Amino acid sequence: MNIVSFQINKKDIISYWMPIGIIGLILFIAYPLTLSILCGYLLFPTSNFFHKKLRLPIIVSVLLTEVIILSSFLLFVYFIFQSLVTLIPLLHEHLLYLPFDDLQKHPIFLMFEDKFQELLNTILNNLLVNLTHLPTYVFEVLLFSIGLFFSLYESTKNRLWFLIYFPVKTREFFHKVVMKSSEVVNSFLGVEVKLLLITFILLSIGFSVLGLHNPIKNAFLISLVDSIPFLGTGIILIPMSIYFFLLDAKLFGSIILLLYIFVQLTRHIVDNLLWSASMQIKAVHVFFLSAAAVLIFGFVGILFSPFIYLIANKWGGSMKTSSR
Repeated sequence: MNIVSFQINKKDIISYWMPIGIIGLILFIAYPLTLSILCGYLLFPTSNFFHKKLRLPIIVSVLLTEVIILSSFLLFVYFIFQSLVTLIPLLHEHLLYLPFDDLQKHPIFLMFEDKFQELLNTILNNLLVNLTHLPTYVFEVLLFSIGLFFSLYESTKNRLWFLIYFPVKTREFFHKVVMKSSEVVNSFLGVEVKLLLITFILLSIGFSVLGLHNPIKNAFLISLVDSIPFLGTGIILIPMSIYFFLLDAKLFGSIILLLYIFVQLTRHIVDNLLWSASMQIKAVHVFFLSAAAVLIFGFVGILFSPFIYLIANKWGGSMKTSSR
């Protein structure tokens, strides 16, 4: 009996756990193609709208969808680049006001001198590394574009076409996983858009009251930075506050710091409330789960949080059912 049990387990491992492991490894290594498959699945409603509602041919619908997405991305990058180009002279103008002779004796400078040097070296090293990898990035974008075209084209026939590579016994399970994951991604995007708008409104009001240069444009840029995982408003507002303290404009520095604290508190409270409503779990659970994800996985846990909320929702539902 033990031999039969071992053979069955071995057969299960070879029949579908090993293929799943190989597929997962390939998806992790070939991430541009993985991303193209994911985007093809998520963008299916757009190409389907062009094909079904506007009666466009499938190839035209797919090409139009891809052109819109890539053009939007390029416009976004151009907007960020243009904003940074206009921001550099402004930063240079403000840096001229700094009393560099007295800065070396300033308590704030002495406190963060090593950190400033370390941050500068890190930025320069990352810039050089990214420049050397630029041909690789271009090739990956090309692969992503071609993969997105084929993914969108196949999605018009069968949205879950990629499940054919999974073992037959596991397709139904992975079908449910893909459906739930897409719901989580849609919820994540919806929450992030709402948080971006809230951050933009609060920063616009704060910058306008302070009389800062281009309050709406700067608020929008900081809101975009804040919506990127691992970054936040502090990456801009905290250096801005330090700048005013270095100029002995302590009132302005304090107001910027208080604005940062207020925006962060408001953002985290609203974030918990939105995820609570989306995942049907209490806001206090959302807070503790997100905090635990960051403590266990580091800042990468921010990306895992929505899926942890989903697991908590299912676990809580199963506990209620079993208690009955």
